[in-house]
Amino acid sequence: MSQCKSCNAELVWGITAKGHRMPFDAKSDPKGEWVLDDEGQCRKVDLFEDGVRYTSHFATCPDADQHRRRGHG
Repeated sequence: MSQCKSCNAELVWGITAKGHRMPFDAKSDPKGEWVLDDEGQCRKVDLFEDGVRYTSHFATCPDADQHRRRGHG
C-alpha cells in the first residue's frame, strides 16, 4: 500500500487495460465503479455486479488534476 503525495490518503494500485497504473482509495466502497482482480487488473463494473468495489482516487483527491496524465487510462 502507498499514500497519495498530495493528500496522504492510503492507496491501492490497479493496472488498466492499456497497462497503465491507476490509483484507488484503499478502503473499499460499495458504490465504487471499479473492481481489481487477483493480478491487479482493474475494470469498471456494472450496477448489479458483485465483488469488492473501489473508487478511483482521481475522484476523491482534492489535488487530482496535478497528478492526472492526459491521454492515459
